[in-house]
Amino acid sequence: MRIFKEISSLTAPDTALLEFQTVLRAHNIAPSEVKIALLALHEALRRNHVEEVKTMNTSLLALQCELEEQYGLSYFDSLIAASALITDRKVVSDDNAFNRVPELKRIPLSKTG
Repeated sequence: MRIFKEISSLTAPDTALLEFQTVLRAHNIAPSEVKIALLALHEALRRNHVEEVKTMNTSLLALQCELEEQYGLSYFDSLIAASALITDRKVVSDDNAFNRVPELKRIPLSKTG
C-alpha cells in the first residue's frame, strides 16, 4: 500500500481504533462482525509494521478538549489529533479538518485528499 511505503514509522493510536469500532457499531454492525473487522485491522497493521500505541489518559482528554474548542474539530477528530500530537505528529486522513492544527502533518490517503 502506498501509505505504508511512504512512511516508515506509522503508528495507530488507540483513539483511532476506538473511532473505527464506534463507527461500525453506529452502523448497527453486529458485535461478532465488529470483532472480525478489528482482528483483520490488527493483522493488517501487524503485517505492515504499524505499531498500535496507547495514548488515552486524563492529559490526552484535556488536550482533546482544547483542540476541539480551539480548532473547531469534531470530538473524534480532536481526540485523534491529540493522540497524534503526543506521538508522531502525523495523521493519515483525507479529512482536511486536520489541516487546522498547525503542529500536525496530514498525510492524505488518496491522491486527491
